[in-house]
Order: sequence, then C-alpha cells, then structure tokens
Amino acid sequence: MSYSVISYQLSVVSYQLSVVSYQLSVVSYQLSVVSYQLSVNNIDLLSCLLTPNY
Repeated sequence: MSYSVISYQLSVVSYQLSVVSYQLSVVSYQLSVVSYQLSVNNIDLLSCLLTPNY
C-alpha cells in the first residue's frame, strides 16, 4: 500500500515539475520577445539619431 502512495506522490511531483518547466519556457519566450522589441526600438532610436534634421 505504501508503494502506491509513494508512486502517486512521485507522479504528482513530476507533474508539478513539468508545470514549472512549462512556466519557465513561457517566461523565457516572453523575455526573448521583450529583448527583440528592445532591439527594434534601439534601431529606431539610432536611425532617428543618425538621420540629420534639416
């Protein structure tokens, strides 16, 4: 009986770990999107600074 309880707890722990890894991948995706937007904004800022204002 205790073996089944232990295996159940292990499966719950593995499920929680998979959920945590999924959340981490979502966070890393959002960070990459934010960094991409920042790089695009930096390019826009550079182009605005480099173009002479006549």
